[in-house]
Amino acid sequence: MSHRTCSRREFLAVAAALPLLTACEQPPPLPDWMLTPADAADAGLRRDALVIGELLARHREIRREVEHFSTGIRATTTSAAPDLAEQIRVHAEQMQSRLRSGAPIRQDDPLFAAVFAHHREVRLQVERLAGGVLVTETSEDPVAVMLLRQHAVHAVSEFVAGGVDRARRSTPLPPGYPG
Repeated sequence: MSHRTCSRREFLAVAAALPLLTACEQPPPLPDWMLTPADAADAGLRRDALVIGELLARHREIRREVEHFSTGIRATTTSAAPDLAEQIRVHAEQMQSRLRSGAPIRQDDPLFAAVFAHHREVRLQVERLAGGVLVTETSEDPVAVMLLRQHAVHAVSEFVAGGVDRARRSTPLPPGYPG
């Protein structure tokens, strides 16, 4: 019996259509840009990646606004599609859990590596809204605030604008980052 591995394109198509997961004999591989150094030991990564894949595939249905204040950011992310709004909520809560526990994603991306290196200095609150979430990220550490702003605008908001094509590229560290 031979097994085949799904390509990245197949993975994203499968992630966008979760009922089709049986189309591949083996689970689809995680895209390189989503891997962590210990991805095999991260039991939740595949679950989180499926949600991320759907959000990226349906990025045109998502709206996002970011507000900056002295100790961080506040972002409202919504969709008129109820199923996608729930995926937005689930994703925000998954990332809240990852940040609290220091369980990174995208460690080949310099910004994500730096955000997770500063995870102890960050407070992330997720408030469920009718169409999605209100996320507030704060820190008393000015370097962490710099990273939170870069993540909100030059990672997540760009992922919403550009989908998978944007997610394949890494995110630079903010200008003036001391690390």
